[in-house]
Amino acid sequence: MNPPPEVSKLLEALFAGVGDALGDNLLGFYLRGSLALGDFNPETSDVDILVVTERPVSEAEFEALAALHTRIPAGDNQYRRCYEISYIDRVSIRRFKPAERQHLSIPSDSAFGWSDHRPNWVLERWTVRERGVTVAGPDPKTLIDPISTAEILKAVGDELRERLGHWTDGSWAHESLLHRGAQVFEIETVCRALYTIKSGELLPKRQAIAWALDTLPEPWQALIEWSQAYRGDKTRDATKIPEVIRFLRWAASEARSE
Repeated sequence: MNPPPEVSKLLEALFAGVGDALGDNLLGFYLRGSLALGDFNPETSDVDILVVTERPVSEAEFEALAALHTRIPAGDNQYRRCYEISYIDRVSIRRFKPAERQHLSIPSDSAFGWSDHRPNWVLERWTVRERGVTVAGPDPKTLIDPISTAEILKAVGDELRERLGHWTDGSWAHESLLHRGAQVFEIETVCRALYTIKSGELLPKRQAIAWALDTLPEPWQALIEWSQAYRGDKTRDATKIPEVIRFLRWAASEARSE
């Protein structure tokens, strides 16, 4: 893995800052998402990180991490607002537990705090366990239990249904969904989910999109082609939102039928 220089600088700053904040509570620091899967796009990808702690984060550690995640976005690195970190303790990281879904995180361009980990964290755990890049800490296979194909398929179906709900029930701010970039992200996410539903395997988005363009029927091919023409576009445009929702709904129904 050879990330762009600005990504390497960001990772160095984050690793040092997390180490200072957590001290001996820092167990592991791992790259996930596109950096782990070899699909990082310098123009559109976020820098995704998992930090595993020995113990749940204390109040003092929380304050130190909050200061770090205020300082980094105020800097001049081009990825300063394009990173996501989740902090999960050793006990909780072993398996995804639906009743134990609140963990510290900082989503891209959002505030640091407690957030709900949706079913996609079954997939995030798989990525870290099987493909994650270890910056520091033990082999992630010693921290995360094996994840079965059945668990992956259930997580994909549950995640699609949750995402459909967010797009249709107002729980995600309408303003954020108006950006073409958000719509493109959703279309690409659905393509990867559909590939997983059909194969039981996880692919980088780029490969899943190629598969979808070769495999899926109309009208989805035209929608996917549109998405590739507008990657990274932050223009406000609601035109495609109904099609995105129909694509999500169709994918959710495909997950139920498998």
